[in-house]
Amino acid sequence: MSKRTKQTKAENELLLAAVITNPVSSEIFQDILKKENIPFICRQYGAGAYFKILAGPAAAPDYIYVSSADFERAKGLYEAYIITEAETEFLDFSE
Repeated sequence: MSKRTKQTKAENELLLAAVITNPVSSEIFQDILKKENIPFICRQYGAGAYFKILAGPAAAPDYIYVSSADFERAKGLYEAYIITEAETEFLDFSE
């Protein structure tokens, strides 16, 4: 096996970039990945996918995978999005 083939396989290895339980946040993060041209796979495990159909979208978390070549960039986008969302959740506009 050539060195190039090994590198390609390593670059194409899927890594878990995020586990998101909120369906709206999951869709937003997936849209961010699409806009940044980062290919991803979104999965639900076990009975999660079936349960999601019966009980609604908040029933099972989304596991979002990206290639190892895009992992650092995707993780950075996820952290930036989560930090931004967390900061806006706790802003007090009553003052």
